[in-house]
Amino acid sequence: MPKIGLISGSLRKAAYSKKIANLLANLLPNDLTPVFIPIDKLPLYNADLEDQQVAAWDDFRRQLDEVAGLIFVTPEYNRSMTGALKNALDVGSKPRNHWKYKTALVVSSSPEATGGFGANHHLRQVLVTLNVNPVQRPEVYLGHVNHLFNDQDLVTNPDVIAFLQSAVTAFVSLHARLAAVPTRPTPTLKLNFQPGRFYANDDTGSTLANIIFEDRQNHRIAITETFVDERLRGQGIAKQLMLRVIRFAQIYHLTIIPECTYADAFLEKHLEYASLVAPND
Repeated sequence: MPKIGLISGSLRKAAYSKKIANLLANLLPNDLTPVFIPIDKLPLYNADLEDQQVAAWDDFRRQLDEVAGLIFVTPEYNRSMTGALKNALDVGSKPRNHWKYKTALVVSSSPEATGGFGANHHLRQVLVTLNVNPVQRPEVYLGHVNHLFNDQDLVTNPDVIAFLQSAVTAFVSLHARLAAVPTRPTPTLKLNFQPGRFYANDDTGSTLANIIFEDRQNHRIAITETFVDERLRGQGIAKQLMLRVIRFAQIYHLTIIPECTYADAFLEKHLEYASLVAPND
């Protein structure tokens, strides 16, 4: 599956940018694999060091070559992007351009109401010269970011989640067009996210598919229900629901208690996810 690289412009361990990147990774569809690309170990770019084969630079460039698209999340420092992010852009552009032709989503944030507007547009300016194709609309400026997260670093405001989902959907659509991705014979049902569930509704608002998971403390979640409308059964929808919860658990470093019948059977069959299953008390 194509990989999508997520780059946070902040080096701070508890950075809001990193928390937003986690949510955006969680909102990607199952056929795109999120990969977090760190920039904190990159020495400042100096062309004199190219002959010395700086290992951190080489590894970073290799990671860029392996992803098909990019999601940038940056705070605003002095009306611009962070120095760490600008350095990463420079490192990735030498000695050849490892950024070019990729699709990108640009997200900025700030505790202020402006939402990092200056950082967002300075980053877009650099992406233009690097031949990157950023999503034009919606533009994503997250103001008052310090009030978005609960004590588990999750966004609970449904309007914010829906807005970010629309941005991810625009990114996925642009990526598909530019990459000339062939249309699937059977389209995957579009799944939405709310805290504690992934779901899909029909045009009337009735539930077509649903998986519910609950916080059980100690970095555990319990899958309590999996539902697929009988009209959609046999199309792999339940598997898609499970994979979204599995990705959620991987992003937030959680283990899973499979309390519903389907989740238990799925995890019994797919031993590649055994490390995610919470041990019995």
